[in-house]
Parts: sequence; structure tokens; C-alpha cells
Amino acid sequence: MERTQVAIVGGGPAGYVAARRLGQFGVETVLIERGYLGGTCLNEGCIPTKALYAATAPLGRREAFARMGVDLSVQADLPRMRAWLDTVTATLRAGIGRLLAAVKVEVVTGEAAVAGPGRLRMRTAVGEQNLAPRALVLATGSSPIGLPGIPFDGERVWSSRDALQLPRVPERLVVIGGGVIGLELATVYRRLGSEVVVAEMLDRLLPGVGISRRGEALLRRALSDQGIEVRLGARAQRLTETGVVVRTEAGEDELPADVLLVAVGRRPITGGLGLETVGIGVEKGFVVTDAGFMAAPGVYAIGDLRGGALLAHKASHEGLLVAGQLAPVVKGEDRRRTQGATLRDHLDLVASGLVPDVGVIPQAIFTQPEVALVGLSPEEAAARGLEPRVGRCPLGALGRAWAEGEIEGHFQIVADREGRILGAEIVGPHASDLIAEAALAIQAGLTVEALVETVHAHPTFPEGLWEAGLSLLGRPLHGA
Repeated sequence: MERTQVAIVGGGPAGYVAARRLGQFGVETVLIERGYLGGTCLNEGCIPTKALYAATAPLGRREAFARMGVDLSVQADLPRMRAWLDTVTATLRAGIGRLLAAVKVEVVTGEAAVAGPGRLRMRTAVGEQNLAPRALVLATGSSPIGLPGIPFDGERVWSSRDALQLPRVPERLVVIGGGVIGLELATVYRRLGSEVVVAEMLDRLLPGVGISRRGEALLRRALSDQGIEVRLGARAQRLTETGVVVRTEAGEDELPADVLLVAVGRRPITGGLGLETVGIGVEKGFVVTDAGFMAAPGVYAIGDLRGGALLAHKASHEGLLVAGQLAPVVKGEDRRRTQGATLRDHLDLVASGLVPDVGVIPQAIFTQPEVALVGLSPEEAAARGLEPRVGRCPLGALGRAWAEGEIEGHFQIVADREGRILGAEIVGPHASDLIAEAALAIQAGLTVEALVETVHAHPTFPEGLWEAGLSLLGRPLHGA
């Protein structure tokens, strides 16, 4: 049986980041991946979605440019667009391989399963092999959930994977699920020319994301202006020859559809992992761990596999933390010296209550306009008894917004009674980039006073956070 210090199953954002950091610490590491390095995010999720979002951006800005006096005559070439997506993912995938090779991480293509305490069984093209790692990290990710009675077939019923293959632009597309994935793909396919209806079974878009009621209403109005119809409280029942039947409070209704895109969530990949051989617990499909990511003695789980927000950057963050935790253990070195100043002792932070939870992990939704949020919404803060103070700035209060013809949206800051920033929400262009300032403010425990005392360049979109802070303090300049 071959021995190694750490074995990692899964080469997505959690697994490859953990492997890279362990390699930097000089830990002997084996990474087993059954598909492509980069996982769902790089190959069939975040990256191709954003590449497609960028590629179709001119299609979504034609009216805005026309108002500026520029007429755009653009059309989509699907084969070339597919080639572009393939180039992006292949380039980044190769880059991950080089990064791992540079720190001497051994990458194995194959499947792996826990075979008992301290044992891992690998299945590759050349046969089976047993490993005896001192520590095992499971980072197998998640996969799309289908609907009962409406299975994915790649023709009439698409998963997000199918949609990103760009097989065709359906004349009528019904998206089941008004979450992040559903709305991002609805945006892209509307730009490409599909008539799009989004059917969400709950009473609001982006359920579970934490968007405020005000922000959700802004987004819903923007989607409507683009020609995307939103049906709330609509639950998919069955396919028909011409569409899909949904049930609402008023009864059943048939939505015409050439293609049904199902985006109702994801489930962790646990099948065949051998969790039972070491007594690993599972709750609602997710692996149960302690605060230090341990699922069983010597076995750790990170990323989508252990639940929480299913976000690539959260998974990578957990990969860094578990690597810093394991490196000194498997090497027999002092933990703090091994981790260095930039990777703090995770378990000590858990004990002190200082570990960032999902509340300070930012989220970005690539719709038109973009949506980004971090921390607590006003509703969430009130539910925790924090007596929130809220400051807002409408996007239209910014000179930069008018200059770019993008004036629908808002900036929102939530603070406690002492002025400490608890959360932020942005609906507008570049929201995915702008939210980082708010995330840093929350992580550092900054107050609104500190934010507004920071000079922001003019004319820029970040001024919106500054203006929202001024509004919260009762002294707005340009916002109402």
C-alpha cells in the first residue's frame, strides 16, 4: 500500500486550492480527479457562464447604445461562441495543472473511495491502487438536481450543463427556478433572442440568497424591461407536447416552451465515496463535519460536499483553511510557523468566534443589472435583534451611471446601532466587483464613519457605497 501525507479527492475550487497550498507548505500531496481540473466552476459553471455573459453583453446593450447615438448591428455566431468558451476553460484548466506541478502535487485521473480508516482505494485506467494517507480531504462538489417526472434529456429538458453547450437558441425557453443559475442563464438566452419565462415556486426571486425585498423588486423590474417574464408561486408539474404545466394558487397553467431549463438547485456528490466505511454522517445529503472540517478521524470534507453556500470562492476559502490546519499536523511542525502570517489558525479562530461564516462570503449574480451582496440584509439583521440602520443610494444619483446609460439599481448598507457595517447590497453594473469593498469593511469590523471618510474617486460607481453610507448617517449629498 502506497503512503502519502495527504490525499485529496476532487480537483475543483476546494480541492485544487487545498492541494496547491499544501504543496507550497512542502506537504506530499496526491490529488485524484475523475474529470477535469477546476471542477464544475471552471468547466461547466461559473467560468463558462461568465464568458457567455461577457460574449452576449453587446446584445444586451443595443438599446442603451442607441440612446447614446451608436447603432450596433450584432448577431451571435454559436459555433464561434462555443469555441470561445472552450478556449477559456481549456486555458484556465491547463493553468491549474501547471500550478499544481510547480509545487509537486501528484495529479491522478480516476475515481477514489474511502476503504476504511486511513485507506483510500483509487480506480484509474491502469487498474486499482490503494493509498494510505495520513489525512484525507474529500472535495467532490455537487451536481444539478432534476425534477421528478421531468428528467434531463439534453433535448427538451436541459440542465445548466446542457444550456452552456449552446446546442441552439430555442424560440421559447421556460426556466424552472428563479435562483442564481436560472436567472443568469435566462439573461444570456434572452440576449440571444429566446422568449424567456422564469417560473419560481416561491414568492420571490433569488430565494435563500439574502437579497432585500427592495433589491429583489428592482431586479424583477429590470428583467421585465428586458422582456423576461417572471412567474412567482409557480411549481412545475409535467411536460406536455407544447410546453410545461405549472401549478399556482389560481390552478394549473400551461407555459408554451420549446425547451425547459431546470435550475432548481444542486446536490452534493457522495455516491460511491465509501463514507460508511469510516462512519461519516450525512444530513440532507451533505457530509457532516465539525468546525474544523473533520468528518471522521483523519477525514475532512470541504466545499459543496459539506453544504452552506454552494459558492466556488467559499470552497476555495475552505481549501486554504484546511490546508493550513493539516500541514503542521502531517509534518509534525509548529502550526503557526507553518501557516505563516497570512493563514491563521482555523481552530483557534473557531474557538474565539472570529472565523468568517457564510455571512461575510460575498455573492454575485450575473444578471442585467448585476446583483451582489454580502453580510446581512435589513430583514436578516432585524430578525437577529440587531436594530439595523439602513442607508441607500439610487444608482441614478451617480454621474457615472448617467454617463454609461445605466441608472436602474441601488446601493444599500446595513449597520448596527454603533455604526458597525453588517451588510451591503448592490444592484447595478459592476456590482460583482464593487461588493469587495463592503466585504473588506465587514471583515475588518469597520464603521460607516470609516467608509465615508475614505475618499472615493469621481466619477465612479464605488461612490454609490460612499453615498449610501452618507445616507445612513443622515447627511446624503446626491441621493435622497
